[in-house]
Amino acid sequence: MIVLSWNCRGLRNQRAVTVLSDLVREKAPTILLLMETKQTIEEMRGIQGELHYDSMLAVPCLGRRGGLAMLWKNEVDLHIQTYTQNHIDALIMANQTPPWRITGFYGKPEEQLRHETWSLLKHLKARSSAPWLCIGDYNEILESREKEGGNPKPLQLMNNFRNTLLHCNLVDLGYSGNIFTWNNGREGDAFVQLRLDRACATMEWKELFPQARVSHLQASYSDHVPILLTTHPLSHQHRVKKIPRRFEEKWVTHPDCEAVIQQVWSNTVTTGSPMSALVGWSRVTFGQSKSKIQEKQGILEELTRDNPREHLEEIRSVKEEINTILYHKEISLATKI
Repeated sequence: MIVLSWNCRGLRNQRAVTVLSDLVREKAPTILLLMETKQTIEEMRGIQGELHYDSMLAVPCLGRRGGLAMLWKNEVDLHIQTYTQNHIDALIMANQTPPWRITGFYGKPEEQLRHETWSLLKHLKARSSAPWLCIGDYNEILESREKEGGNPKPLQLMNNFRNTLLHCNLVDLGYSGNIFTWNNGREGDAFVQLRLDRACATMEWKELFPQARVSHLQASYSDHVPILLTTHPLSHQHRVKKIPRRFEEKWVTHPDCEAVIQQVWSNTVTTGSPMSALVGWSRVTFGQSKSKIQEKQGILEELTRDNPREHLEEIRSVKEEINTILYHKEISLATKI
């Protein structure tokens, strides 16, 4: 099973939906958890359709704040238990394992309300003794090394988080990738980054899924990174990309498109057809979008691995390049539907 959790910081922007769609296509999560959707239930139904999920529980935003969603495929037997503005809790029935819980969690961002976050987590613990996975944006750090920049985090706040996890028998599942999952994007000494997003589980859950792994991904939208959890090692499948044989809308976004079309149709094509010539031009101009995105994502991961403070401008530039490639990819996919 694959679980993707992301504080997307609003899905009203089409760019955010485009980035999310690409994440879902590439990672194929069975369960998708979203925080701060800033969407109504009706708006989330539209996004559910775009992402091709069979089922969904959406908690609507309040004004322009908050909003949660859990989306899942029919292949998982998932039953919603409870939900609030800060969590969605579900029970998963499986043939090969006992029933277990998954909670998409969103901690209150206000420090003065953090005690309510921990009270909610303790309440959820008391509801069931089933093996438990709790994943999301906790809006708190466990230790000082999970923050860089700004004022030191008060020790009491970290202790309260640690004590709550201890009370709930939850342990941090760790991660691969950059330690930090959020940054404020500011320049110089004002730059701050923290590890706010994580996956925690009980020992009973870890015994069910001893090969579970968590990865901190990189995305070209939101100040939070997505976190990906896999319960078993992934197998990589390679699909042959079909060559387009009709006009693609993404071509018109390029400034040279009109001139190329005029040249192709005015000149005598010695081999193949004018469309073949356009396809050849598209390959050179746009390249293979998937390989280009993977290349740019690799660069982004490298830039964010050690000290993003020193590479902010480069990071912004690469994210813009990824967004442009995704835009062309979305247009291309839309013309094939």
